[in-house]
Amino acid sequence: MPDIPPDAPPVVEDLTDLLASWQRTLRLARLSQATLRTYGSSVAHFAAWLAAQADPPATIEEISREHIQGWLGAMIEAGHKGWTINTRFANLRTFFRWLVDEGELERSPMRGVRQPKIVETPVPVLTGDEVRRMLDTCDNSFEGKRDRAMILVFADCGLRWSEAANLRLDDIDMDLQVLRVMGKGGRPRAVPYGDRTAEALDRYLRARRRHPRAAKTDRLWVGRQGGMSAHGVRWALNERARRAGVDGFHPHRLRHTAAHELRKAGMSDRDMKRIFGWRSNKMLDRYGESAADESAREAHRRYSFGDRL
Repeated sequence: MPDIPPDAPPVVEDLTDLLASWQRTLRLARLSQATLRTYGSSVAHFAAWLAAQADPPATIEEISREHIQGWLGAMIEAGHKGWTINTRFANLRTFFRWLVDEGELERSPMRGVRQPKIVETPVPVLTGDEVRRMLDTCDNSFEGKRDRAMILVFADCGLRWSEAANLRLDDIDMDLQVLRVMGKGGRPRAVPYGDRTAEALDRYLRARRRHPRAAKTDRLWVGRQGGMSAHGVRWALNERARRAGVDGFHPHRLRHTAAHELRKAGMSDRDMKRIFGWRSNKMLDRYGESAADESAREAHRRYSFGDRL
């Protein structure tokens, strides 16, 4: 859980303890560690902002609607991304609702505060050329076969970084070409993959059986020390991106890219939600905008009036 900065002046003395209690409640709901960190980070960010004010509230009851609005305005002025602001807003609202349910507050200070309307920037995606360049860095060595399979699993299946990094051997059905994934909140789902990914996985698994460290782990991805951690997987992908000259890379960009490409190709809302493990239409809307922008650019290139002058 993120900590409130130790050098911050005293503010809402019981807020840190309440946040810890809330996160213990959330863990009972089997939320992922990443989700717990996001919730905690949002509340800690708000608490740090409160502490920096000239006249910070001393108790949880003194937090007002004006404090919430000031915090939102400060994030907007600081240039935080719309997605970040809206996520923090939603997380803090959930926290205050829990406080009301627990009898710690009579009324949430966020009651009546509207979520800010912020124009979202398109989700960051990779081009097909960038993904191919990453694949081209993979030779016929063990690491090359492993990383080629890894890149294709991320790009073809659109898994979250932690989902793909923590795959086990039993999660792969080579006959059905399906990965069994444990998603957010402990929700399992089956994610299909294509023929090229199947070929890369088959070649990697044959090489994996000969690896001296493979027999002692059931983790899918194996490195020099045995089963690779999520951070080891990220390092391997970052290194491929570096070699390929792909700037600003993060493994999650491969998930963005998969969603963008499938949306652009016309996959239905229902199928997208099942593949990517989404429960609401919020993410569909984000990728719908991204795909629509690219479709408009391609249409303009085809029909450009300027090019016909």
